[in-house]
Amino acid sequence: MSFGASPSLNGTDQLGGGKRKRVADTKFYTVRLGHRPGIYNTWTECLEQVKGFKGAVFKSFPTLTDAEKFLNGEDPSPSSGSKQTYKFYAVRSGRVPGIYTDWPTAQKQITGWSKPAHKCFSTRAEAQRFLEGDGANDDLIAQLESAAKKSKKGGKGKEAPDFTYEPGVGLPVGAEDGFDPNILLQAGTGNVIIKGRAQKAATKLHSTGPVAGGMTRVYTDGSSLGNGKQGAFAGVGVYFGPADQRNVSEPLPGTRQTNQRAELQALVRALDIMPRDQHVTLVSDSNYAIKCATEWSKNWQKNGWKAANGKPVENKDIVEVLLAKVAERETMGSQTKFEWVKGHDSNHGNVEADRLAVEGARFAANMAASL
Repeated sequence: MSFGASPSLNGTDQLGGGKRKRVADTKFYTVRLGHRPGIYNTWTECLEQVKGFKGAVFKSFPTLTDAEKFLNGEDPSPSSGSKQTYKFYAVRSGRVPGIYTDWPTAQKQITGWSKPAHKCFSTRAEAQRFLEGDGANDDLIAQLESAAKKSKKGGKGKEAPDFTYEPGVGLPVGAEDGFDPNILLQAGTGNVIIKGRAQKAATKLHSTGPVAGGMTRVYTDGSSLGNGKQGAFAGVGVYFGPADQRNVSEPLPGTRQTNQRAELQALVRALDIMPRDQHVTLVSDSNYAIKCATEWSKNWQKNGWKAANGKPVENKDIVEVLLAKVAERETMGSQTKFEWVKGHDSNHGNVEADRLAVEGARFAANMAASL
């Protein structure tokens, strides 16, 4: 894995002998676990790499040397002159595949998981290579070879395995559309596993017709800790369904951390994710956000984005993005509907969207507190 961006470290002067002299008040932000691990010289760049990334590991340092040590898994300030190293736990097959820096978190991903694949490494690069699949088919090949050997021996009185072909020979009888019915691709990990008897005997479910007219319902919400006050932190929540990988929980970008902006941004993020050629109903407990998208914006556009009181429209930047996405979907024949629901009530989707939004706001607050 390439450590990323390796952004240019502004605020450093090149000296003889390859050494760098740190300019006063310069900070180096190290992202050890995030979208693109590396060293960044601004908090904004660092935030982009860690927001929305579960289990992100990052820290700021006054010197480049300490930042590089932290990136490589070392303790930049070891006590008593001892050098402390870190371990990287790569989970290739588990609940949430990825690289973890503590065993308890990694263990949660594999406990009770059928055929987990994980390994501990001393460097992130090795862990990443393992995660990206170097030798990813070794486990499957070993299982196939073992099963083939048992089949040839007849199981010595025991029931022979379900398949009797050697790896690479070809597809068995009954293969459909070029796919071997004895194996299964795990969508979450990309790994191939051997089906058990229950999986082979299972009846495939087929759609009996369009669901709600082909309309997808997505729940959105925004939250702001300390809304309206200096130092507030806002978050965005988008809920597609239980354990849906499209669910969003992230901090609100920008310096204005208000609840209304978070509500609008949640609608934008939902449309970012939804295919443009599919109908969608966006469910929100914010009358403000819905009316911005469906009613008020029509007059605002006519009046040059001025409110009834003659003042510039608040949150125009996000509203314009939202309207542009809706208009783009209309050109493709897709419907975008907005539906209001009472907040903090018994509606499961709204409750979950609110939870995701609050988590996003808390994540932003925790990140700021750690720097």
